[in-house]
Amino acid sequence: MNRAAKLLLRIAAGLTAFALIGALLYVTNAFVGNPVSAMMADRAIRQYVDQHYSSLHLETDKVKYNFKDGTYWATARSTTSIDTKFRIYYRNGKVIRDDYEGDVLGKFNTLERLSLEYSRLAQNIVADELGYENRTMVTYDMDAAENAADWLELDMKFDQLLPLKAEVTLRLELGDTSLANIAQIFTDAHRAFVEHDCHFHQYGLYSEHDGKDVMVHGVTPADIESGDLVRLLEEAQNNDREGGIRVRIKTPKTG
Repeated sequence: MNRAAKLLLRIAAGLTAFALIGALLYVTNAFVGNPVSAMMADRAIRQYVDQHYSSLHLETDKVKYNFKDGTYWATARSTTSIDTKFRIYYRNGKVIRDDYEGDVLGKFNTLERLSLEYSRLAQNIVADELGYENRTMVTYDMDAAENAADWLELDMKFDQLLPLKAEVTLRLELGDTSLANIAQIFTDAHRAFVEHDCHFHQYGLYSEHDGKDVMVHGVTPADIESGDLVRLLEEAQNNDREGGIRVRIKTPKTG
């Protein structure tokens, strides 16, 4: 091969490598953004905080990129208020919006924190009283409380007796997925919760273990206290009962 041919091959190889690097950068930028834009977004977000929220003593996290809509965003957090945190969004050279009104003023952050604290309390009760390792979750029904955002307070202490409807979902790993066992778990959990002044307007249960999936929703304290919960669950599983209980049990196929 003569020198000219070798030179052409080297040039071609170089161009190919350059094209591959360019394609890789293009794909990377499409999913994680590019450093220059991220730097500009970071500066614009910091300026935005200084101009609009200087009294809140905020710090901003590292800028992140949402490839779905081409938006850069960062979370601003107060150094003095646990519930004061919200996202700020940047696109096309400017800050386009923030979540302060809903997350902070609308008390979404406060309610989310209270839900997490209630969940931890419920998890400890289920572990101590029922003996299950669990990831039990408590959620509040904000829509059911009129003007709840008006009487919730930023950074308020958790109290399970808040006048908000709360729903608990027992997240366990059950070996015995019979309706009789599920009914007994609901009964034992309800008793333990009431003894600890935890009152829920609705119960649910979720279990995924050894290929067995169980989902139960819409069980009320009245259902549990009726003493007839097994039958109610059976009717719900067979779609023979009109009401709020829903039961789905999926077991692995054999043979």
